[in-house]
Amino acid sequence: MVSSLLYPEKRSKPLAVALPTSLTVDAPHLREKTIKAGLIARTAAIFRVDEIIIYVDKHGTEDEGELLANILRYCETPQYLRKRIYTISALFKYAGLLPPLKIPSHTVASSLNDIKDGDFRDGVVIKTYKDGSLVDIGLDKPFLVPKKFKRGERVTVKINKTKDSLKLSVVSREDVKLYWGYTVNYEHKGLVDSIKGFNADLVIATSKYGDPITEVFNDVKDAILKSNKILLLFGSPHEGLFEICKRLKVNLSDIAHFIVNTIPFQGCETVRTEEAMLATLSIINIMQYI
Repeated sequence: MVSSLLYPEKRSKPLAVALPTSLTVDAPHLREKTIKAGLIARTAAIFRVDEIIIYVDKHGTEDEGELLANILRYCETPQYLRKRIYTISALFKYAGLLPPLKIPSHTVASSLNDIKDGDFRDGVVIKTYKDGSLVDIGLDKPFLVPKKFKRGERVTVKINKTKDSLKLSVVSREDVKLYWGYTVNYEHKGLVDSIKGFNADLVIATSKYGDPITEVFNDVKDAILKSNKILLLFGSPHEGLFEICKRLKVNLSDIAHFIVNTIPFQGCETVRTEEAMLATLSIINIMQYI
């Protein structure tokens, strides 16, 4: 079983980030788009983000959103399941450039001898029966679980190991105490509807025109400690959240509890979305500890 000394537990409060479909639009080639998506995936995993929401910020960028969602899901999938879940596709032509996440669901034992009682693993259903499903969990052979699922469905299982056999039971991700990865939500909705769909009780928007984090640090920290569900909003490479909301005829202050500049005194004229995400999550991550 993966030690909690090596990997921290999942967050006690769900944390999501909302990213625009146009995030990769300025990358000139699929290769650069893939690398950018990989940085997003890596950042989300480092800071134990629970959900990545992709919102449509501009008409015509929906396909970019599909590309981003697919690559993010691919990154989050354990390597031993990728060939089962994903067919050969031009979308993943440069998948070899994606950084490994090395989250607990990825760094599991590869041999039956190394499996321990109580281990969790992700698997994919490869065959269904009347009273059960055959699941590939990346070991020498697939195993039967006593519940019927759809073929191709991804499941999380808990292993009961005895001296002579392994028995699997399907569990919820909520049953796994360690950080187990993020989910990707792309429903082709705009910014406002995406915020409503997540139903957070604390929404923090990021903008270079927002209040410097140095001035509102304690207020944001107190709000995070009191909240139950947190959503961070990020703008696009060519439009910040104020510009996006102006085009939508919405006041950003009406949909966010805080509008914060998490990189005050920035040295560059512009900060890329993936850079803003890294900086913002770095600050959010330490707030509960100081």
